[in-house]
Amino acid sequence: MVQPLDMNAIDQALQGFTIPPQPDVLLHIQQLVQQPEPNMQRLATLINMDIGLAGFTLKVVNSAYFGLRNKITSIEHACKFLGVNRVVKLVRSVLLRFTLEQGQQKDPFSQKLWSNALLVANSAASLARHLQWPQELCDDCYTLGLFRNAGIALITAQAPNYADLVKLGVLAGQGYSEAEEHRFHTCHEILGYLIAQSWGLPAELCNVIAYHHSPALILEADSELEQRLFAMLKLAEHMSGESRVLFDITLDPEWEQFAPQILDVLALELFQLPELAEVLRQNELSTIYSG
Repeated sequence: MVQPLDMNAIDQALQGFTIPPQPDVLLHIQQLVQQPEPNMQRLATLINMDIGLAGFTLKVVNSAYFGLRNKITSIEHACKFLGVNRVVKLVRSVLLRFTLEQGQQKDPFSQKLWSNALLVANSAASLARHLQWPQELCDDCYTLGLFRNAGIALITAQAPNYADLVKLGVLAGQGYSEAEEHRFHTCHEILGYLIAQSWGLPAELCNVIAYHHSPALILEADSELEQRLFAMLKLAEHMSGESRVLFDITLDPEWEQFAPQILDVLALELFQLPELAEVLRQNELSTIYSG
C-alpha cells in the first residue's frame, strides 16, 4: 500500500469543505447486503423508491459496457442477472453523481466533468474486461472512473473559475494537485479520498483515488493491486483525452512522463494503443484516436 495520507494535509484540504454523507437509501441498501442472505426483492424495492436512481441504474446496466444481448427492463431483473454486489456498486456510483451534481446540472464544466467521468469509467472497465481481468476488478475500474474526480465537484461548487485557474497552473508546469493547492488551498485527490472512504469504498480504491495524480508514489507502492488499478485508470484517462476535454489543453504531463511504467504494469506496449482504441470504439466509446 502507498503511505498513509498526512493528517495535517487532510485537515488543510477540508477547510471550508463538507464531505457529503451517504444518502439514506444507500445506507439502507448497504445494511441489507451485509445480511447473511440479502433479500433481492427488498433491494429492488429500495432502489425503485427513487425513480431517478432506478432509471439511471437501468441506463448504465444497458450500456455497451455490459454488452447484454437482451435489454434489462427492471431493477429486479438486474439484481438477478448481475448479482446483488454488482448492482450495489452501480447504485453507489449513480448516487454519488446525483448527490454532487445537485444545483450544478446547468454548469457547462460540471456537465463535462460527469460526462468524462462516465467515459473514463466505461473505458477502464472495458479495457480491463478485454485484458481478461476478473469481473470484480473490472467493476472496481468502473467505480474508480466515477469516483476519482468527485473532489473536483466540491471545489467547483465554490470556485466557478476552477477550470481556468487549473489550466493556467498546468500550462505553467504545475501538476493538477499542485495547481489546486496553490489556488484553492486544497486538492481533489484528498477530497476524493475522503468521499470514497466515507461512502464505504474498499481501502485499495480509496488509496488509488488519494494518489491518482501522484504516479511516482503509487508506482513504487508494494501493492500490485493498487498499481494495476491505477495504471488502468491512467490508460483510460489518457485514451479519453481527459486534459483536452476538461481543460482544453493538449498537454498530458503524467502520461508523457510515466507512460512506460504504466504500460509495463499492464504488460502492454505503446503500439497496442490503437488496437485498444478499436476495442473501445466497438463499445461505442470515443478516444483520442477517434475521427
